[in-house]
Amino acid sequence: MFEDVDEGHLDGEKTYKFYYNREERLKNAPQIVQDYYDGKLKPVKGLKVLVANKSNRYILLALVFFIATTWIYTGFNKSRNYSKINQIDCQLESFCYAEEIYTTLKISRNPKAKKTNPCKVAAEFFIINGDNQVISKESESMLYENGEQFFRKKFADYDILRIDAIVTVSDEQSETKELSAIVKR
Repeated sequence: MFEDVDEGHLDGEKTYKFYYNREERLKNAPQIVQDYYDGKLKPVKGLKVLVANKSNRYILLALVFFIATTWIYTGFNKSRNYSKINQIDCQLESFCYAEEIYTTLKISRNPKAKKTNPCKVAAEFFIINGDNQVISKESESMLYENGEQFFRKKFADYDILRIDAIVTVSDEQSETKELSAIVKR
């Protein structure tokens, strides 16, 4: 089959011939190769592949560790701009537009909440500049009943980097939490 093919060689050197004997090569091959050519080797299918050999078990262990670490990290490291206070969801957002800072504190009843009675919500906004100094402080309050309600603020200072808010929800008991939102530019 390949007898008439001129093998690569330099001019003036003798030509090399390639002899191929399949039976001799298979006889000297490793056992797994012999089993493959004889049809005895059955591939591992399904989820058994994940634990078929030692390297696959290491990869599976690393994958489980990575997923568990990510899950635990996201569970404990919640965003600082969201909190649930007395079964009321509070979310603080802040962004910059046309040299002014707009801040919104969204208040809504948690869908799983059992209480639906009105409560007093008070928010105290702290405006933080680049030196982590409080520039000014503003307070607002409202009587929250149902649906979505908002505290909206507008600030003219462009050097504001962050808005902090201390939110207090009072019904039968009072609960206070601090929210913080970085100004999105």
